Amino acid sequence: MLEYFSLFNRIEWALIIIAFAVSAKSANIRWLTGTLIVLKTIDVLVIDIILQWGGFYYLAISFYDVVIIAMILNRQKTASWIAGLNIPVLSRLALGSAQYYKLTSNEICLILLYLASILVNLLSLSERLVRKYTEFEPMFFYNIYPEAKLTLTTLSILILCSVAINGANNLYRDRKGQKL
Repeated sequence: MLEYFSLFNRIEWALIIIAFAVSAKSANIRWLTGTLIVLKTIDVLVIDIILQWGGFYYLAISFYDVVIIAMILNRQKTASWIAGLNIPVLSRLALGSAQYYKLTSNEICLILLYLASILVNLLSLSERLVRKYTEFEPMFFYNIYPEAKLTLTTLSILILCSVAINGANNLYRDRKGQKL
């Protein structure tokens, strides 16, 4: 099943691009999906290499999940910083996101899913280390790992689609209560 992770990553990447296009009305969601596109592009480019790292694979993708969580939580600071760089189109997009930043309930769910992903990764790594350094051969997390990761990925895509649809319907409002 691990051989399909590269395909799953590419499908997830394509769906995030679609979510970006759908959420074009909402500066807040457009910045979120744009950030995820950049991070997922890096993921798509390096996943085939990371899959060959053995146990370090679990650490690498856990680190990647931590970066995604940090980028979601620090999106306003990042957008404000980029807005200050005066890059023609990008700074304008960043300024809109920084001004109308709002952490949505869907994003909190995304963060929880990434935390669950980190937990699954670390449990799998722990089990691998137990198998490697003891005579005990647990295979519980090894056996459920692909399905668990597929489930978490599918749920994250569904949440991103929900966020994009909400952004397209302009359901998110700025701090003054006005529509973006």
